[in-house]
Amino acid sequence: MSGGAGAARLRCLAVRPAPAPGAAGGDEVIYRRSIPYLGREMEVETLELLPVGTVRKLLNVARGYPPEITRFVSADNVRRIEERLRNGRFDLVFLFNEVTFPFLKQAKAAGTPAVLVAQNVHSLVAATDPSRLARLLRPLAVGFERRIYGDPAATLVLISQADAQGLRRAGVRRNDILIAPAGAPPSAPLAPDAPVLREAVITGSYGWWRKRRDLKAFAAGAPLGVPIYAVDPLALDILGAEGRPLDPQAGWSWSAGLRFGLVTDAFLGGFKLKSLEYVANNCVVLSYSDIAAEFTGLPHAAAFVKIVRSKADAGALIEQMAREPAPELVGRFLEFKAACLERFGWEQCLAPLGQAAAQALARKVSA
Repeated sequence: MSGGAGAARLRCLAVRPAPAPGAAGGDEVIYRRSIPYLGREMEVETLELLPVGTVRKLLNVARGYPPEITRFVSADNVRRIEERLRNGRFDLVFLFNEVTFPFLKQAKAAGTPAVLVAQNVHSLVAATDPSRLARLLRPLAVGFERRIYGDPAATLVLISQADAQGLRRAGVRRNDILIAPAGAPPSAPLAPDAPVLREAVITGSYGWWRKRRDLKAFAAGAPLGVPIYAVDPLALDILGAEGRPLDPQAGWSWSAGLRFGLVTDAFLGGFKLKSLEYVANNCVVLSYSDIAAEFTGLPHAAAFVKIVRSKADAGALIEQMAREPAPELVGRFLEFKAACLERFGWEQCLAPLGQAAAQALARKVSA
């Protein structure tokens, strides 16, 4: 990216949404990894967009923005990004998270090549969300994605194969999309003679209303039959008597045995880091949304990334796997886990960002 030894370092503006108080979701992990990665090769300045109020969000929906995109669209943010682009002499701009994509217009007006790094494809979220409201709002997401994701002036980076498939179904057909998947967290060791534990876990944050709604639907069913350990207080509150706090300070160990990690989201979005966290922490993945495409080609993937349709399905799978001979099951899991961690190492996962920078600069040269 930097053009070789002795060449002047490129200047990059990284635009991201300002974090909410106490933010700890997957998007924050992506920013914390991606922006320093770019800084290894470029001079990077960061601009955090400021959130808008409820009235402005509603007005933005009336202007044709999908509800999830409305949170940072304001005249003040337009002014701030225009000033930074005008005064910063940037070679390119990275727009992180689709809530920043409406500002592609300002990057184009400034003549600055832009890279869009999407967290979710909202037409896919809406298409896989079972609610009537999601179906009604999907045309807004499709229209937005065709305008922005389909703009040939922008370089596009997605973080999952499912997102790429969703864009194609929305009518965005590009052959130059880059995939920079989320990387796996540090791995907890698991001994070959570890037991299979009848315990389920739910990690991640539940600030997104869709995630809370689907967890409530899951919790409303008959008991799973095993304890469900969770981190987020919101999740514990929803789980009620089935939930138990996952507290490493109280002796919890991810290395104690093979457990079962639950993805209760019925929609395709927000699963990327959670599923990898489960694998790294020695959990079979039981998911309501079909995330199997991300693990295609890995040994034993079908055995350890299971798509379930109900709480009863999840409970039955836990009981079935818990009855299997533990040494053989754990041995196969360790093969799967090793291949998974190799595929999703952060260094190779972030490499497409460098390719995106080169692609964006080449677009400017050929324009």
